[in-house]
Amino acid sequence: MTENLNKKFGARSPRKIFAEGRHLVNFPDGPGDYKAGFELIKQASLLGEISAHEWLGAIYDYGLGVRKNGPLAFKHYRIAAEARQPNAEYHIGVFYAEGVGVWPNHVKALKWFRRAAKHGDVAALYALGRCYRFGRGVPRNTKKGFRFILKAARLGILEAQFSVGFCFSSGEGINPDNGKAFRWYLAAARRGHPDAAHNLGHFYKVGRGVAKSKAKSEFWYERANLLAKSAREAYQPVTGSRGRKIR
Repeated sequence: MTENLNKKFGARSPRKIFAEGRHLVNFPDGPGDYKAGFELIKQASLLGEISAHEWLGAIYDYGLGVRKNGPLAFKHYRIAAEARQPNAEYHIGVFYAEGVGVWPNHVKALKWFRRAAKHGDVAALYALGRCYRFGRGVPRNTKKGFRFILKAARLGILEAQFSVGFCFSSGEGINPDNGKAFRWYLAAARRGHPDAAHNLGHFYKVGRGVAKSKAKSEFWYERANLLAKSAREAYQPVTGSRGRKIR
């Protein structure tokens, strides 16, 4: 099979074939580009390009040019994850956590989140924090969960920034601090998080962590409604956060 593929694609390396396919999936001019990109990425994977398996996992995961297929997505993510591809490791953790393409298993999810975080996947830090925060696959430890979530928030994970605001507001895993809660909600709201924007509206309304302001309260409540509406219409990303609404 490899010999036939080499004849078909000539002197192009598997990495170059993969790069061409990835470009079509990332910047499609129409539905046909997803299918063409999928075929190129598939051929690159057959020629030994490990990174192509991570992208095949995403393509089957989100149904880009093909029908969604959880088991196939898991299969390709797993191949890439075994080769220490951090984002693929993260997605294997997500699949075990949510029971996508495999029976749910929070202990295995925790294992893969740890591996992904160790290899540099920032979203996995947030996932680890949630495991400890809610006691999934590990005894509940809100303080340890908060520390992981705070690391992810400082590295730019939007849901983590909202969660840090929530923890400071409620005193979960950390001493309550309305001023810090306000600042983290503000950071998340400015990046388009609808629940953070709603909470800002409430903070301004009652003067919690900030001086009361009817005008600013109304602004953030209205902003929250607009963000929630646009979020429902938004397109799912290929990698990173899987678009689940989580605290």
